[in-house]
Amino acid sequence: MALYQPADKLWSRTFIGLLAAQFLAAFNDQAITTSAMFFCIKTDTLSEANAITLMMIVYYAPWAIFCTLAGWLADRFSKRDALVGWKVIEVGITLVALAGFWIGRGGFPVAGPLVVVAAVFGMGLHSTFFVPAKYGAMPEIMQAHLLSRGNGILESLSFLAVILGTVCGGALSTWCDGQEYIIGLTLTGLAVLGFLASLLIYRMPAANPGRPFPPYVYKPLVANLNQMFRSRPIVLSIIGIAFFTFIVAFMRSTVLMYGESHVPRWTDLETSIVVGMVAVGIGVGSPLVGYLSGGKVEVGLVPIGSICMALAAGAAAIFVVLGSVPGLIVCIILIGLFTGFYLVPLYALLQNRAPKTSKGDWVATSNFLNVTGAIAATGLFLLMVQAAIISGLAPRLPTEDVWTGALGQVEGERDRPAWVEVGGKRLPDNDAPGVVDRVRTSLKAGEAVKVAEYQLAGTTHYHLRPETEEAQKPVYDQRDLPSLLFLSVAVMTLLTFFALRTQLPDLFLRTMLWFRRLGRHGLEVDGMENLPTSGPVILATNADNLDACLSVLSATDRTTRFLLVQTADDKKMSWLARRLAGRDMVAVVRADKPVDWNEVARRTEEALQKNEVIGLPLDAAYPPGWLERLFEKAGSAPVLPVGVEAKETAPGKGRRIYLLAGEPLKPGATVTEARRAVERLTDNLKEREDKEKMPAVLAPTH
Repeated sequence: MALYQPADKLWSRTFIGLLAAQFLAAFNDQAITTSAMFFCIKTDTLSEANAITLMMIVYYAPWAIFCTLAGWLADRFSKRDALVGWKVIEVGITLVALAGFWIGRGGFPVAGPLVVVAAVFGMGLHSTFFVPAKYGAMPEIMQAHLLSRGNGILESLSFLAVILGTVCGGALSTWCDGQEYIIGLTLTGLAVLGFLASLLIYRMPAANPGRPFPPYVYKPLVANLNQMFRSRPIVLSIIGIAFFTFIVAFMRSTVLMYGESHVPRWTDLETSIVVGMVAVGIGVGSPLVGYLSGGKVEVGLVPIGSICMALAAGAAAIFVVLGSVPGLIVCIILIGLFTGFYLVPLYALLQNRAPKTSKGDWVATSNFLNVTGAIAATGLFLLMVQAAIISGLAPRLPTEDVWTGALGQVEGERDRPAWVEVGGKRLPDNDAPGVVDRVRTSLKAGEAVKVAEYQLAGTTHYHLRPETEEAQKPVYDQRDLPSLLFLSVAVMTLLTFFALRTQLPDLFLRTMLWFRRLGRHGLEVDGMENLPTSGPVILATNADNLDACLSVLSATDRTTRFLLVQTADDKKMSWLARRLAGRDMVAVVRADKPVDWNEVARRTEEALQKNEVIGLPLDAAYPPGWLERLFEKAGSAPVLPVGVEAKETAPGKGRRIYLLAGEPLKPGATVTEARRAVERLTDNLKEREDKEKMPAVLAPTH
């Protein structure tokens, strides 16, 4: 039986099966969570604020509790078995939701919503185990140079599912009011389709079949965190991904609050549509980023995403103040669009850098940090709301009981009724226009109710409660909060970007290189996962000019400083490119000027002692014996050979640069050994060019 190999083409039966299974799983996640939130509100099981907060906590709690077990299962067994198995379990979870909706409307108004909340926990549990298998399988489904594009498509469809799931959850809650069991039937049918789609996935071997179950459940989590935080590329990815989860959770709560505080208040469907707009942006941005990344993991897109996302969040705050809902929706879409600019490269970086035998475990550990971010977002949101109430930014509104009587006709949807009849009196009446707040589903016709009145935005509001409920719950004017919360999103995004930049100080240089390369020449990279994630490294290459060295630098995921003897050709590059490059390299030596080579050697050795990556063009015009002495003094630094080959795509159409990194040579390797390794790599590149298979390794399509 032939060994399973990652496919050298993007589209394959396995990838299509994974996309379909993931799409339906993400749809059910959001549909169940959204409909459960509105169900709990309508049945008076939870207040609006508590429902918004609790659903996020219930959904994400399994990610923290079971992350270690999820990672162990993803690596111990075939990821295909994990994906199919959890699709079967998803069918059972949707049946639990169906039961909760049924009994909630069948005389058990408290037990039913609690069962539905249990289904939300079940979907969180499903995601806890499904996501490590899904992302961990990507490097096993396709080769490294396809990961960015594959992740772009995967994220795009995932967030399209988030849009539809969120919107449909709100729409079904409105359309099926009183008959929510229809929601359960619909989601169960979709879960069955997802299971059938997962059967398209070919069985791939277990990454680490001999891995024993950890005697201490959370010991692998601690070990993984220690290992991950020693690797700058991994720290870069997990910080960015965790921040994405944080921002999505925070913005979701912010938009829900804006809908509830809007005058008139949004319906469930309107709220769900606006919440889903961030997923529209991510759905567009993710495949775009996959395409723009070319044949490599392009972290140079991260600054573009972070800065533009912060600007869009700031603009959203302005549109909230202006009361422009269309402007707010455009900003939310842009936030999602530019979120994809850093989310896709960072997911690809994590997948590419995680050890082959524990990719699922590392993704699960990343999920633990993600859920920490989501819970932190929920906590921060509540703290900011409470701080606004205490400080007076969200003042309490005076309320007064003005009427008591039997509940009669309710005109329109209970989410946002046109008017209600209480004790034979119509509220609001034609002579005194006003707004009736949401009428609780638990209030039945003929039941005695009290009507409280308060003023908001120059409009009289009427709030109904059972006559047995003595005190009216406090009502606050929260209209100013969403703008402050969006502004805080902008500030937090910038702070996170600067945190990412500490892990990769040359992020702006990489962005400039990406802009310079865009439309002029492409870059395809293979084997750069061989670059050690920590410690000193000598990167030995045949790159002999500034342009080629910068191409190698942009292909790495660690800050790489080059020693380059500058030639006349390098002066053709833009002033900005030479300026940024000169600042980030150990030394740019001018061949036409006197050079203190002892000082150059000292600075190079100092950089290696700081555990940095030093790029050394092997064919530069060094003094006799200088490079050999530098290799001898490098001590424990491994040598990574990197071959570079450029090819003109067409006259006047730019170039295609191919880069191939080999296995690191042992510490103490000589210059001669490094040259031979680089020559073998360049020969390999030329052979691939002749076969028009660069830089992919031939493999069957699955």
